[in-house]
Amino acid sequence: MINPSIMADRRALLRGNGATLREVADAAGVSVASASKVLHGRGSTIRVGAARAEKIRAAAEQLHYNPNAIARQLRSSRTYTIGLVWEHMRSIADGPLYYVHLLDGVTQRLFANHYRLTILPELPHLQPVRGISDGRLDGVIWCKMPHDEAILKELEHTSLRVVALNSPPPREEHGVPFVHCDNEGGAELVVDHLAGLGHKRILFVLDHGWEETPDAQARLTGFRTAMKRHGLPCSEEDVAVWSINEPPVAEWFRSNPVHTAVFAWHEGLAGHILDAAQQAGLRVPKDFSVVGFDSTMYCDSTVPRLTAVRQPVREMAENAAQILIDLVEGRVASAPSPCFPCSLDVRDSTSPPAR
Repeated sequence: MINPSIMADRRALLRGNGATLREVADAAGVSVASASKVLHGRGSTIRVGAARAEKIRAAAEQLHYNPNAIARQLRSSRTYTIGLVWEHMRSIADGPLYYVHLLDGVTQRLFANHYRLTILPELPHLQPVRGISDGRLDGVIWCKMPHDEAILKELEHTSLRVVALNSPPPREEHGVPFVHCDNEGGAELVVDHLAGLGHKRILFVLDHGWEETPDAQARLTGFRTAMKRHGLPCSEEDVAVWSINEPPVAEWFRSNPVHTAVFAWHEGLAGHILDAAQQAGLRVPKDFSVVGFDSTMYCDSTVPRLTAVRQPVREMAENAAQILIDLVEGRVASAPSPCFPCSLDVRDSTSPPAR
């Protein structure tokens, strides 16, 4: 009589794509349910002894068993793939570390729960939600999701699970979880710090293409609120939009500005401002102070070291990923729209004004 494992091995080799779960079970002399328990972890009521489990694993190895991912997806109605909407993607290999921390937090949580990640660098301009709701993704983490009424309406009529990251929630509840930091409070910390040093005029700087993003606008609101609270002037003259690649620091300083400090809305822009100042022969913080937002390890590598608001990027990203996993798997998140507090890391780029 021919050994069943040899027959299954021959059929698998002829087929060229490994054995089936039933063939592994037959070779090990166990039920399909027992084999599934050992190889897939399914079946909470099934008990398999250590010796039998080892026999199942040995049979799977011998027969080159490879779980059928498509069959798994059909059984569970899931693709085990999460999308990360990451529009206007910039380099993450050098310079600011904001996106590195974000990506690290998302992948740490997704990979630990056996989910894959697909990065979406752009979305369709018309009906963007419908464009990613074709069944390829179980859910989406949407970085800096805009407060667009058309998008929010689309989200009300889709089965796709979405979590917004780094976007303060809109005033009206739309059922989408928002994971964000206290952008307004963080910006107020900057003004409090600079005002305490004696600065009377502060320039808030955005960069081209990002002026309307929700977190940028929230930080601008916090800046204006704190300036008013300190009784300091704040008008359109105190807000500028500069190119991140070539911030016009030299031209600005030659115009003899009234501002003695610059608050850049993120650390990348602040770092470029420091570089431009150095190239122009300007001394920070003697000629003017500079503050950023994010405060990753990048801020310790700039010259001078950058004072910046710290937001817990990695923790926020992990939290967003866990909320999305809970939604996909039918669980209710304990804190569906958490707001993380910010703090201020004072380094070398700020000092009392010299002029």
